[in-house]
Amino acid sequence: MTSPTLSPLAHALARTDFAENWYRWCDAKRDWAAEATGTYEEDSLLTASGAFAALPASEFMRAYRAAGAEVSRGSRVPDARHRSFTVEVAAGRIVCSLAVRLGRGLNSQECGLVVLADGERQGEPEMLHAPALAIRRSRGEPDPNPPYPRPIIGSRSQLEVVSRGIVDVLGQVARGWAS
Repeated sequence: MTSPTLSPLAHALARTDFAENWYRWCDAKRDWAAEATGTYEEDSLLTASGAFAALPASEFMRAYRAAGAEVSRGSRVPDARHRSFTVEVAAGRIVCSLAVRLGRGLNSQECGLVVLADGERQGEPEMLHAPALAIRRSRGEPDPNPPYPRPIIGSRSQLEVVSRGIVDVLGQVARGWAS
């Protein structure tokens, strides 16, 4: 398999620990309470049927705000029937704008990222699962199974850790974009 050519956004993400963490963030069965700084009385979202209880979009939005991002309802992701919001992290004139669309009846997060410089879009938005795989392939790493996962939040601890990690990566990309 030949190494893919990375987009400018994927190059910026490759300078962080994003590719390694993306697949970790997608593991709902991990012991997230050990990595969380908060303590949650009702942490697990696992139901008696083995599925996860869906959290309201407002709880996701609060987690991203607590991680230090600006958050607003709605997103640039087309398909209004889905619950969505936008997470933005800025460094000077650079803004990383992440559109998050939550799955219906699930806590899955479909995440599309675009970088704005002085309000001008720098390339096309990219779904985060795609550059995660492209970065791994560019390093000669094998494809994980599944190759294109999305974070499905199985606990409030996981939501805290994932939102904090994503906001950190967005900040690193925004700060490093001009360099």
